Amino acid sequence: MDYGGVAGPDWYAGAAARIAAALGPEPAIAVLHSGAGALLPSILEAMSERLAGAVLVDALMPHPGRSWVDTAPPALAARVRAMAQDGLLPPWDRWWGAEAMARLLPDAGVRAAFAAELPRVPLAFFEAQAPEGQWTRMRGAYLQLSEAYAEEARQAAALGWPVWREASTHLAMLTEPERIGAGLIEMAQALAGG
Repeated sequence: MDYGGVAGPDWYAGAAARIAAALGPEPAIAVLHSGAGALLPSILEAMSERLAGAVLVDALMPHPGRSWVDTAPPALAARVRAMAQDGLLPPWDRWWGAEAMARLLPDAGVRAAFAAELPRVPLAFFEAQAPEGQWTRMRGAYLQLSEAYAEEARQAAALGWPVWREASTHLAMLTEPERIGAGLIEMAQALAGG
């Protein structure tokens, strides 16, 4: 993603505008994975009535007024800050090391293709406060893939969102695309019809 020197919450708005443009003019359901869940209020603002719902997949819940480092476990936040060089973080796969990535993505070709698309993100993005937004009344669903996102799944359930749980890994969309894709289609259809 090109951050183009934009700072603070404008990063959220810029990312949301790019997602809204990619989804086109028709009503859509956004599927947000991992840290992209924090973009939901900005996407809702950018799309207005065109956003028919959202499915968060092993994703952070929106955290208006707080930054990623505010929501992360303190040890992880400190480790991520220590990785920054010249204000940029290494690509995400390097946060965890080769062994962890091999467990998440056992196929070396898939792992290499995934790594090739990962950007270096400014540390300041993770320190920026997420914007406010009226996202809690929208139609949403949550797909939990890994135990690391159990609390987020509980938060989604507390909002009245349907929650599906698949015993898998954070990157299951790449390792089990048919199974996870079928689940996402079912969830999107439930949102669109309900």
